[in-house]
Amino acid sequence: MESTVELPAANYAMTFVVGIVSFVLLVVASWCVGEGGEILGKKYDASIIGGLVIAWLNTAPETIFFITALDSGHPKFAVGAVSGSSIVVCTIALGACLYIGASARQSGLIFLQASIKRQCYILAASVLVPFGIIVWGFNTFSGLFGVLCYLAFLAYSLMNKDPADEKNEDLEAGDVDDEDEEPTTKGVIYLCVGGVMIFLFSSPFINSVVEGANVLSISPTLLAFFLAPIASEAPEILESISLSRKGNSQSINIAFSNLIGGTITKTTLLCSILCFYGMSREYAWESPNYTVSLLLISVAALTASGIGALFSRQSKMHGVALFALFVLCGLVQYFFNANASPDLILPEK
Repeated sequence: MESTVELPAANYAMTFVVGIVSFVLLVVASWCVGEGGEILGKKYDASIIGGLVIAWLNTAPETIFFITALDSGHPKFAVGAVSGSSIVVCTIALGACLYIGASARQSGLIFLQASIKRQCYILAASVLVPFGIIVWGFNTFSGLFGVLCYLAFLAYSLMNKDPADEKNEDLEAGDVDDEDEEPTTKGVIYLCVGGVMIFLFSSPFINSVVEGANVLSISPTLLAFFLAPIASEAPEILESISLSRKGNSQSINIAFSNLIGGTITKTTLLCSILCFYGMSREYAWESPNYTVSLLLISVAALTASGIGALFSRQSKMHGVALFALFVLCGLVQYFFNANASPDLILPEK
């Protein structure tokens, strides 16, 4: 039997107050990051601003959350969290980016820059890391391969900027930005303020969700797959909405690149960390839990990358398709993991 945490009424109320306040502050943080990204995106390559800077601001708190779960002896919770977060980003967040962005444009279509499409190809290749873990379990090769893939992604993004990107190739009537160009310093300040707020308030928000779920007697396995990932990915979802609703091509490209870059971090770096912890702590391979979770990461990443790379234009119907994929993945995860037993903390040797 799984035990639940009994909290006094005062603590019960405080949990939800902290959750609501921290969520509101994350909304403000996401607005700051979105504004900063838009300002810098007008001056620099969208794949750099979105795929590296903003993606790292959002992924770093989740990485800390992921490592904490592994270090405290809860590998199934960690696997569920990284799987769920990858699926949420590739379906809900990316779907919202495409649906809202396309709806805000007169043509109803989105044009992705060549640098963003190349990121999609990199994401498709990166699924070799979770697939390798599925086939061989926790192993040194998959761990090192994941780290090398992530380093290659960083190097490629920094060294392969288009000298004349397609910023102006997708201009519609009324899409030209008549606003005065804002200084770079303002964009940097927005990003710094938003980044600091994400680091400060992501943890209280996630903790309040976890405690609230315990109070409501929600299964910890379902928590790992659904509530925790949605909580940790709230900034990315809010930022993609904030940027995409503007209908500006460059803002949509930054939002799309942010989500793709964040997913590449999960399929490479976080999967590598999982491998190294699995070997060093001698965690047993849990089947079908780990197999299904990593397989769904691969399916979601391949679908997202395919929509970005294989279509010349994206529409809101692609967003609807990603929403449907989330429902399908959720049903599969519930079917295979609803009755999963709690993690066993192995004794130190």
